[in-house]
Amino acid sequence: MRRKLLLSLLALLLSGGAIAEPAAPLTTEARERLLALDPERVDDRQVRELLALAPAPRVLLFKGSLGADMESFGAFLQRMGYPPQQLRNPATGRYSYRFQWNGCSCVECEALAGSIHQLVRNDGMAPMLVGHSGGGVTVGRILQLLAAADGAVPRLPFAATLGTGALLRWAPAFPGCAADVPRLGLVPASVQQFTGYRIAGDPFTSLMGFGDFRAMGGGAVQADVRNVLLPAQVSHVNAFEVDGYAEHPVVRAWIDAYRPGSITPLPDAPGLDLTNLRHTADLWHSLRTHWALQAQQWAARPGSAAD
Repeated sequence: MRRKLLLSLLALLLSGGAIAEPAAPLTTEARERLLALDPERVDDRQVRELLALAPAPRVLLFKGSLGADMESFGAFLQRMGYPPQQLRNPATGRYSYRFQWNGCSCVECEALAGSIHQLVRNDGMAPMLVGHSGGGVTVGRILQLLAAADGAVPRLPFAATLGTGALLRWAPAFPGCAADVPRLGLVPASVQQFTGYRIAGDPFTSLMGFGDFRAMGGGAVQADVRNVLLPAQVSHVNAFEVDGYAEHPVVRAWIDAYRPGSITPLPDAPGLDLTNLRHTADLWHSLRTHWALQAQQWAARPGSAAD
């Protein structure tokens, strides 16, 4: 049954789940404006007026265990302007994916990694991956499988994990998984940019031989790795609960102006829990940046403009 569900999911991703080209080619003016964007400084208006005219890379949100999911964060991305068909799991209609593990084996990870070529051909863009807790282990395994594949495999533009660590790899429920610990923090060159978020004092990410993420290998091509330490107030389980952020005008304006490394005080939003605001804004900035970069590559192709 699991195998049939997996094949159904992959079939949807590689066919009916693929994005369509924009309804009409870009005007020359829109194409020039899109190509002139600074991907690091795309604002809310440019998302609506320019990026919305171009295809968007698929974003796969991998949830962990402990009852947490990524539905709130997926809905946030959609409200910020990301195309819903590029966020939703085509097999379930939800935002979250969860791959099953048999001990230390993730057969579904292997199947998805092996299908990346076809996914890129169908979408015209490589997907981005975000994993929460155990979902981050799934993201790491997919990146490692891509790096180990024979032949040229497209590099993914961006991946991130939050709350991913080594603690459960030592648990009896994961026999033999302790051998995985040394490579959990290694990021292969199969991704261009990677951000690893850890929570201060979180036992899942601070114990049992796990520290910062780092680029794997010493070759000329390596992943650009960022490590971000989140405050202890961030809940391991609820780190992606962000309801109300996109709807509150003051909070949305703060997110729009956010840049990585910003120390701007949090906005005043009585009644709204802003504990998860900084890493939410940081992730949105990265996803929006790589959407803009891939949209510009698409716009530079012959035939993308109508005149």
